[in-house]
Amino acid sequence: MRVNGRAGWLGKVIALAGALVWLASCGGSSSGGSGSTGRNAFLAVPQANAIAAYRVDPSSGSFKSVLGSPFSGGTSPTSIAVHPSGKFIYAANQSGNDVSTFKIDSNTGELTEVLPRTAAGLNPSSLVMDSGGNLIFVANATSNDISVFLVSASDGTLTAVQGSPFATGPKPVALALSPSGQFLYAASGNLPLVFGYSVGSGTGTLTTVPNSPFAVESPPFALTVDPSGHFLYTANFSVNTVSGMSIDGTTGVLTPTSGSPFSTGKNPISMTVDPSGKFLYVANLGDNTISAYAIDSGTGVTTKLLKSPFTSGAEPVFITTDPAGKFVYVSNQSAKTISQFVIQETGGIPTSTTTTTTVLAPGELVFAKQ
Repeated sequence: MRVNGRAGWLGKVIALAGALVWLASCGGSSSGGSGSTGRNAFLAVPQANAIAAYRVDPSSGSFKSVLGSPFSGGTSPTSIAVHPSGKFIYAANQSGNDVSTFKIDSNTGELTEVLPRTAAGLNPSSLVMDSGGNLIFVANATSNDISVFLVSASDGTLTAVQGSPFATGPKPVALALSPSGQFLYAASGNLPLVFGYSVGSGTGTLTTVPNSPFAVESPPFALTVDPSGHFLYTANFSVNTVSGMSIDGTTGVLTPTSGSPFSTGKNPISMTVDPSGKFLYVANLGDNTISAYAIDSGTGVTTKLLKSPFTSGAEPVFITTDPAGKFVYVSNQSAKTISQFVIQETGGIPTSTTTTTTVLAPGELVFAKQ
């Protein structure tokens, strides 16, 4: 998900943007008014200090810009999450050291920022929310800690939980939360380690799980947990592998799966598991490909899909699926495009269908679930 200085040419991007990836908006025609159909999608646009908003056609998966998009916000928003109610979106502003809250107009998809912004730690680089929309977690890469906030169900405002921020390993660049919200994992951008925490029920306080941190092959650039909450995967950027680890449902302890780590393309930088939990997709920055794997639901062991890897645009930096699991989207930084793939119902093999040209280098893309 995030790019650091060891990626050579990306060092200039980091120096200029103060970010681990550059995120920008998709192109597309304008859409607005209560007659719009489909779900909302959002992109962070750090170069414009804004969030772009789109309506997504449920059949084709294509984007249409919401009228007035992009919407101004904090400085260099780099990581975003949508509240499960579809009423709010949150953005970690990497250069502003804070978090923005936006209200989402239910009819038009337009965004309105709610001020003041909420203070975070230094260089917030990753933001995740629990499935109930009750807690937000923010990894602060320079202050080496994790901020935790309670979310108001009525107006979406954020309040720091007792004890926040919580110390973690050096340079936390990515977070992953188990679907139950019971366990949180943080990737160190400097060390080949994943730090694990139990999340206090109702309080959001973080407690280190037994045997944490857990070793992987190299400093991981991305983490993802499958929808069952049984398995965690790490993108090991510098050694071209992904580590698979089983999650103990009681303790949160991580244990390598059989055959882990397994090979990917060059410089895996972002990953996603489809909503069914059957398939893992990996964006490989160094060779402009997407690796695809079937996941054994009992063991977490992966098997490369037929014809994998698949060609993407130049420098893919982020990958995700839509909530229905019909499409894979890949943000191609250098090409300034977003590749859209159709996921075959049998076999999970992605078939390229559409490429959207963007004005700026695209990055993280998130979808509202409503």
